[in-house]
Amino acid sequence: MEEEVKKEKKTNKFKAFLIKNSIPAYIAIGISAFLLASMISAQVTTMSKSEEVLKGIRQDELADTLVSLQRDYDELKEKYNESQEIVEEYQTSSATNNTLIGSMKSQIDTLSLLAGTTDVKGEGIIITLYDGTSSNSLVHDSDVLTVINELRVAGAEAISVNEQRIITTSAVRCVGSVIQVNYQKVAAPFEIKAIGNAQYLESAMTIKNGVVDVLNGYGIKVTLSRESNIEIPKYDGALSFNFAKQGE
Repeated sequence: MEEEVKKEKKTNKFKAFLIKNSIPAYIAIGISAFLLASMISAQVTTMSKSEEVLKGIRQDELADTLVSLQRDYDELKEKYNESQEIVEEYQTSSATNNTLIGSMKSQIDTLSLLAGTTDVKGEGIIITLYDGTSSNSLVHDSDVLTVINELRVAGAEAISVNEQRIITTSAVRCVGSVIQVNYQKVAAPFEIKAIGNAQYLESAMTIKNGVVDVLNGYGIKVTLSRESNIEIPKYDGALSFNFAKQGE
């Protein structure tokens, strides 16, 4: 009996102990749970706000990038427009330059023809002078010069004597028993080529009492032929002026 009373007392004491100590425990557990929930909520809120901040930063960066790209595009467009203007100016200038170059080339070609520094060909006549049978009927430098001068007056554009091109400084003269043209010895027969209006040149040379009649009177044999394609070589001597210079 006494033992049962003792057991009941112990049981009651244990229950009282549990009741006494369970309330703080529950409170501690509740506080801990509340703090954990608060921390989780705060973290979630922070993460949400961070995401919004990140989104804002990305939008700002994208806006800055867009502005930068727009600026680069504008600069490239401006450079492109400048390049286009340069190309158009070059094309216009090139067309003008081509016209100028063409005009200059034409002038150079004309001057080259006049100076005798280029090979030429075209229609004209060929006059050949042969020595006569007597000593008084030999071809002299004056006879060759007479033919050259008459051809020039008749409008010959190019003349040669035995393939020596006649230019403004050409010398035709007797040296001993031979004739020199451009300081080169030439001998009879003297083949004189002239490029120009073939019909007019022939008429000028064969006119009555003209050059051919005069030479025939000296006993010099003269032949003349009209040709459609005569070739005259360029002057291959030196072209230099030692004393003459361009006037100012």
